[in-house]
Amino acid sequence: MIGIIFGPPGSGKGTQAAKLQEELLLNHLSTGELLRAEVAKGTPMGNEVGRIMAAGDLVPDSLILDIVRSRLPEAESGTGVLFDGFPRTVAQAVALDEMLRAEGHGVGFVLALDVPEAELEDRLLRRARLEGRSDDTREAIAERMREYRKLTAAVLDHYRHESAPVHEVDGVGEPAEVFERIRKALGGISSD
Repeated sequence: MIGIIFGPPGSGKGTQAAKLQEELLLNHLSTGELLRAEVAKGTPMGNEVGRIMAAGDLVPDSLILDIVRSRLPEAESGTGVLFDGFPRTVAQAVALDEMLRAEGHGVGFVLALDVPEAELEDRLLRRARLEGRSDDTREAIAERMREYRKLTAAVLDHYRHESAPVHEVDGVGEPAEVFERIRKALGGISSD
């Protein structure tokens, strides 16, 4: 089973991805973690990624795809994969679909957490105060939200056209409440 989870910064996506990983026995493949791991390894690819991230730029699709491609066989070794933070663009989604088709797989579900922007801003500003994150300003948060909406809307439309089930779930509330909504939306998908 191949799943994709989307959520803007502050939506609780990481918390829900961990719950889905546990419940469905999926290997959680977070591109953020993969990119940081490559940087930590000090590989040529990691050095390039580190330089790009340090400059505050987005890592190009080609590098992200190379990293995902290198980790996909390992991630597929269990009951499946839950992609988190990938694909972020339609080009990445098309490339992922091609990688999966080459191995006889396809995306089984797409889950998008929906949280009002004002709530996200409150959560992120609260987190910034608690963690001392100076990069989470109101202006920076607003820009990240605009970018997320623009890119994610196109990726969700791509999967709707590809006939992958796209589930948009209300991400407001306690984590357990949100997870119950996810369970209901996925309608009995299990690791069996």
